[in-house]
Order: sequence, then C-alpha cells, then structure tokens
Amino acid sequence: MESFITTYAPEIIIFFLALNLILFLALLIQVTKNKSLKRRFLDLTSNQDFKNLEQIIKQTNEKVEYFEEVLKALSKSHRILSENTKMCIKKVGIVRYDAFENVGSKLSFALALLDEFDTGVVINSIYSREGCSVYAKPIENGLSKYPLSAEEIQAIDIARKNYISKEIKE
Repeated sequence: MESFITTYAPEIIIFFLALNLILFLALLIQVTKNKSLKRRFLDLTSNQDFKNLEQIIKQTNEKVEYFEEVLKALSKSHRILSENTKMCIKKVGIVRYDAFENVGSKLSFALALLDEFDTGVVINSIYSREGCSVYAKPIENGLSKYPLSAEEIQAIDIARKNYISKEIKE
C-alpha cells in the first residue's frame, strides 16, 4: 500500500486539490443561495409589526377567514339581488307605425315593457290629426286578457328577441 501511495502521490494530491476546489465552489453557491433566502425572509418580515413568522401566519389566516365571511355575505346578497331583479323591466320593444293612412311620419307607437317572466305592460299610443290616445294593457307570461293589436304583438316579440339573459351559473 505504501508503494502505491508513493508511486501515485502527485496524482492523489491533484485529485484531492480538484475535489477541494469543486467542494469550495459548491460551498460558495450555497452561501449565495442562503444570502438570497435570508434577504427574502427579511423583506417578508421587516415591514411587519410582528415578533415572528408565526404571528404573521396567524394574522394572514385571520384575514383570510374574514374575507371568506365577506365573500359569503356578498354571494348571499348577490343571490337576493338576482332574484329581485327578475321582476324588473328587462325587455323593451318598440314599434312605430302609421295608425291612419292620411297621417304620416309613423307617430303612433306600441311599447312593450316586460320583466324576465314576460310580465309587464304594453303601451299603445295612437296619433291622429284630432289628438293622441294612449292605451295600456297588462301582460302576464307574454299574454294579455285584452285583445292585442298586431303592433302590440310585434313590440312584445321584439322585446323578447332583444333580451339577452346574463345569469351567472352558481
């Protein structure tokens, strides 16, 4: 064994020097990474009024729980508002027409104002040279118990076709 060491002593020394150099470079890389992590940790905790990381985590968890409750309340409020707005006027349709042949400019009109369930009112204004008459007919589920003119039916159809449902699936 002694003869082996004496024979290859320069190669063994070079090998261990190279190994030490590689280990030294690995150590430098780890020290650099450690400094980077330390800097990031200090940045995370330096501007806080906390004594340690555990308090930061507890505070963050409390905030998350608070905002979860706020989100639940907002979701409930959104559902209530969504239900209430179903009965608001959402569908509007208007048709202008000439009620009489000798009166031009399409000054008569039929206006349909409906909610999400096609319930509301259709207003018909008939213009003539002698005056203007306005009629309102209640609409329930798209139908009226009163006879509807062709223009009133057309206004209801326009209101239905122009409505775009924006419901959010929950």
